[in-house]
Amino acid sequence: MKNTFLDFLILQKFAIDLIKEEKYKEAISDLENAKKIFTNKADRIGHWLAGIHCIQDNKEKALSELKEVLNKGSYWNPSILTNDSDLSLIQESEEFAEIIQRSEELYHFHKRNSRSLLHTLGNNKSETSVTALHWKNSNALDFSEQIVTDKLKDKYLFSFVQSSQLFSNGCYHWDNYDQAKTDIDHAQMELKDRFETTIKNRIIFGASQGADTAIKMYLEPNTHYDTVIAIVPTLSDLKTLEKKMKNHQIKKIKLVIITGDKDYFYHNVLDALPIFEKYNIPYKLIVIEGMGHAIPDNFEELFEENIK
Repeated sequence: MKNTFLDFLILQKFAIDLIKEEKYKEAISDLENAKKIFTNKADRIGHWLAGIHCIQDNKEKALSELKEVLNKGSYWNPSILTNDSDLSLIQESEEFAEIIQRSEELYHFHKRNSRSLLHTLGNNKSETSVTALHWKNSNALDFSEQIVTDKLKDKYLFSFVQSSQLFSNGCYHWDNYDQAKTDIDHAQMELKDRFETTIKNRIIFGASQGADTAIKMYLEPNTHYDTVIAIVPTLSDLKTLEKKMKNHQIKKIKLVIITGDKDYFYHNVLDALPIFEKYNIPYKLIVIEGMGHAIPDNFEELFEENIK
């Protein structure tokens, strides 16, 4: 097993399937082995193992797993543990309260010191620059491993912006749009300083909340993108979006929305279309049958088709 984010997603699905089948011994064995491979995911693996031990009524082992994570210097947003009903066996114990206190201290320390990051990869001589915004509660590196193929890396320059807004260990969000805009603008300036490029085609794209943020950035009066690609956007705040549209200056631009008819935010997308039309904002909607809140299997193909 490799240690890329895609490999981690495969592990996660496999572990969930084993738990659903009540094959707890196999799930524990796989996750214990995964600790050595995915050292930067200790918080998630430890959390899952603690949940399995709680299901098996093993309070001592469940607490031990959580303590092990903290002893490695990792942590959680405390709400992740306190709101998880699978951990109900240990949530009233004094040891659990101590775990929450230690995690809270680490969480607030890292939140205070959280800064936006720029992760670049690809062809720095390309005439096409792609600004990429990660999912809510993800990060730039994981997102890059999820979507950039060798072919795309050879052809385009990608700049993955990581939000400064911390949710939990290694997880960031775009909840505060003003801060998100500051982070993205700063990343664009940093990109110019790093590479002397002649960019002719500027693209911004994101997934889920990152897609919402990409659309809002497109609507800013002083941004200059040629194409916006929004993968499974939530479009959960249409009122704010409409306010931005009212002041929008029509540009020669492509807005491409890619979603699935099984995505839980699919109806939000349908509700947004009349608003785009009302303010004369051209768009292209691609609906993938049977797809939920996920990256399309043919993402590479869709990406290249819609940036030309």
